[in-house]
Amino acid sequence: MRRRSSIVALLSFAVGLAIAHEGHAPLPSKGSKVDPQRGLITLSSEARTALDVQTREIGTAAPPETILAYATLETPWKQHAFAVSRLPGQIVSLRAKPGDRVEIDQVLAEVQSQELETLQLEIGIGLNEVNLAEKVLAGLKETPGTVPSRDIDAADIQLRQLRNTLDLAKLKWRALGISPEALDGVLKGIVKSAPTLPIRSPVAGTVVHADLAVGKMVEPGEHLFEIVDLSTVWARIGVLEKDVARVAAGLPVVVQLTSYPGESFRGTVAIVGLYLDPITHLNDVWVEFRNPSGFEPRMLPGMTGQARIELPIAAGTKTVPSTALVNDGVDRFVLVEEANATGQSELRRRSVEVVRELPDSVEVRSPDLFPGDRVVTRGGHELGVFFAPDVLRLTPQSSRSIGLAVEPASLRSVDSVVEIPGSIDLPPERRSVATARLPGILASIRIDRGQKVKTGDVLAEVFSLELLKLQLDLLQEHLAAELTGQQLAQLQDAKDAIPKRRVIEAEAALSAARNRRDSLRRRLELVGLTSGQLDALVRDRAIVPTLPVRAAVAGTIVAFDRIVGQSVRADEALFEIHDLVRPWIQGFVSEQELARVKIGQDARVRVIGNPGAVLTGKVVRSGRTFGGANRTLSIWVEFDADPPTALRQSQIARLALAVETRPAALAVPLGAIVREGTRTYIFVKTGELFDRREVVLGPRDDRYAEVKSGLKIGESIAVTAAEELNTAWASVR
Repeated sequence: MRRRSSIVALLSFAVGLAIAHEGHAPLPSKGSKVDPQRGLITLSSEARTALDVQTREIGTAAPPETILAYATLETPWKQHAFAVSRLPGQIVSLRAKPGDRVEIDQVLAEVQSQELETLQLEIGIGLNEVNLAEKVLAGLKETPGTVPSRDIDAADIQLRQLRNTLDLAKLKWRALGISPEALDGVLKGIVKSAPTLPIRSPVAGTVVHADLAVGKMVEPGEHLFEIVDLSTVWARIGVLEKDVARVAAGLPVVVQLTSYPGESFRGTVAIVGLYLDPITHLNDVWVEFRNPSGFEPRMLPGMTGQARIELPIAAGTKTVPSTALVNDGVDRFVLVEEANATGQSELRRRSVEVVRELPDSVEVRSPDLFPGDRVVTRGGHELGVFFAPDVLRLTPQSSRSIGLAVEPASLRSVDSVVEIPGSIDLPPERRSVATARLPGILASIRIDRGQKVKTGDVLAEVFSLELLKLQLDLLQEHLAAELTGQQLAQLQDAKDAIPKRRVIEAEAALSAARNRRDSLRRRLELVGLTSGQLDALVRDRAIVPTLPVRAAVAGTIVAFDRIVGQSVRADEALFEIHDLVRPWIQGFVSEQELARVKIGQDARVRVIGNPGAVLTGKVVRSGRTFGGANRTLSIWVEFDADPPTALRQSQIARLALAVETRPAALAVPLGAIVREGTRTYIFVKTGELFDRREVVLGPRDDRYAEVKSGLKIGESIAVTAAEELNTAWASVR
């Protein structure tokens, strides 16, 4: 009986609302009324109970929109290294084991090497020869007039050559990293045991791997110890191509690792990479996390999980429950409870701009909503029908919600176009790899992910025995050229006392020595040493300990996957560098479209990562050959101006090539057109109202469609959100 009474009361209320909607008359049954003009509903307590009207307070903080991606933890480049031997030999001492904490340059092991024993012997013999040559020269100088001057000069030259040989052996000793104390012992003749080569840690950290034993034979570059510093780790996050443009440094990130279900780790975007993987089309985004000191690290390299990148929250927004939003097709609004007394309550309609729809709530913007306001969450849709519009008139809030733009219809050129797929491509001179010109061991990394570099900047350093040998050879040939030059000068001063043949032979020897010296200098320049370093080498005997890996072009570091201590081959690509200032677009033309494509054509380019931007350029070159697999011809388009945002190699694009430009005619943007079956419509605005009008279209291109009939120049039309307007039109009709 009670259920039947409630239904009767609700029906009576609905009839009353219908009457009120027509003439704003009080509801006869309960004294409630609705005023559509003012957007006000007054409900009696009985009517409110019958409709089961419920309200909830609005929220002020919407949860941020997030981008979901996969994450993998990695060790930072400069915190991961292998300790290696620079010479072949046998391990005679181990000073560290897995799990030990070590410091940079700490000795982890010692290696005995036959090459080191040979070097020690060279130093000892060289020292004896120098001592003997010094005594011989001193003896010759003690008996002036009895010894020909040329014999004294020859003894002096021989002493200088022997001293140079000894100095070169000592330089090699120091360059190999052997202790200075051991060298002093050799020079003083105090050698208690064979010298050992120390294996030092390239970084500070923890030894995580060392499969070694005393007596093991090792080779140069063999990974003897692996050291990792886990004070910080990197999270590499693969972001989809379509989302890259929305990610920026500083955005909050929440990472959830498979190893710790239910636990979240918060960080911020440190670096947004500028490299799109050509296979996965993922772009790396980097976040740094710090493991707490004094504890076992929880975040370990190799762990995987999910990352949520939080996008900036829109300013001035509030949240309302999803059930509170009423959409009548034309307007989006909520009913705000302005008064709730014992006898009656007042509800006010407030139009809102919908910013984002969430699973259980809606983020809105409205100057008429304030903290503490309560909105109707149940019964609002039943009450909202009494504000149902009979004309298509949008509030400013609804216009912003659907992204509406209105422009006057005008004359436009509609091109005949060829539309083809494409992708971003860098000119050959704007992409390069950085290599080590000699084989060796990666000794250090000097740059960071995504860092901008200039031509000639040092990116990394490689220890190379070949580099050491080239420098020692240059010092030897430099001295040889000097001594040969002095000998030639002495012969020339003697004039007729010396046979001319000897002068000619000395001149030839000097030319050969200089050629060898200059060739060595050029080779060292080619592998990366500067003129200043080479001048210091021959002047001060300042050996350059490592080979620099330099940037061949200015640009951004986009790819690197090596570890300090790894062996590298000569000319092996270590870094990839891209100059993204003015990329090309590579288009792919099918055989059917080939006849309509030519050099010099205007092109419009749309990139998936930047869907709203239309870039312009011209076709500048052709591959002139069809690919065997995809049967397409490659063409390249140069942009007319620098793109507003950085475009990455391999980003997917769409090209529209202008074949013919037709005379200007009345045309509308493609976004203004709605199709229903074979009919096409646009929305024309007159005053504050929109009217749907059928039009007949003519040719179209990638931007506009020509209007043959149904529209006049100057009439205001909706150029965006036409589909949303069509939905609203259906609700009004």
